[in-house]
Formats: sequence, structure tokens, C-alpha cells
Amino acid sequence: VEVPPGETGEIVARGATVHHGYFNRPELNATRLAGGWHHTNDLGRREVDGSITFVGPKGRLIKSAAENIYPAEVEACLRAHPAVADVGVIGVPDPTWDQSVKAIVVLHADAEATEAELIAHCRATIASYKKPRTVAFVDALPRDGWAVDYAALDEQFGGGGYPGAG
Repeated sequence: VEVPPGETGEIVARGATVHHGYFNRPELNATRLAGGWHHTNDLGRREVDGSITFVGPKGRLIKSAAENIYPAEVEACLRAHPAVADVGVIGVPDPTWDQSVKAIVVLHADAEATEAELIAHCRATIASYKKPRTVAFVDALPRDGWAVDYAALDEQFGGGGYPGAG
């Protein structure tokens, strides 16, 4: 089912050059190749011009109350702040909202920013429900190769419980 412009959905693909299954993994093939499409487990937003913008892995979706929050959107917002050099966003358990957003931030050398300042920056830029509830400052983010190691961030900062994981 195609989503209308501005909407987010799972990226799926099919064709001669798309792989046709996982070796000896019938249970995975049943879910990832449903309906003749390869389900990537990645989310994308259809743009007005018909192109697709990658939003992030489905398994990293943060669910706060009834709202879907895409960590990549919050990360992009925080990266736009002049003091922020790097950032990782995770979902942490919240007794009221199921999950809330936690940002783990690396500041540029000699830059200064407070938790309140970064949250206010997000509130002014993206929908308020997407803003981080808390911000932690670190010297460096854990990496798995070039990518942020979100599993390590979850372990260190108490994240997890993503509804799209699995």
C-alpha cells in the first residue's frame, strides 16, 4: 500500500535484483518477504515529488503515548544546534507515556549548551512531543564501525522496549 506524500511507512521492494530469501530461515522469509515484497524494516517518508526520504530503522521507533517518534528526526534537529557535534537518541521507559525521548549529546570542543537550551531548541523546531525529555552529555558516542552503537547507548542509559523491534 503506497502512502500519500508527507506520510511515513515501511520501505518495501521487489524485482529481479532484490534478494529472494534468507538461507535456512523460513520464519524470517515468511515475515520479510510477505506478499512478494522484501520488507526492509526501514521507515521512509514519501515526499511531494515522489522521492522517499529514509527516516530510520523500524526497530528504533519510539512510542510515547499514542505518538510515533523517529529518532533520526530528533537527531537532525539537535545536530542543527551550533554547539552539538554528535548525538544519539534513544527511547527510555516512562511510567506515564510508555517511553520518552533521551538524547545523548557530544558538544563541539569549547562549546557550551545546557539540557534546557537543547530541549528548547527542539521545542522551537519540531513538534513538542518529539523533544527530548532528558539530555545526557558525553565525550564520545559508542560506535560499531562508523555507526552509533544504539544497543550500547540503550544499555548505558536504560533505553529499550521499542515497539517495532523484533
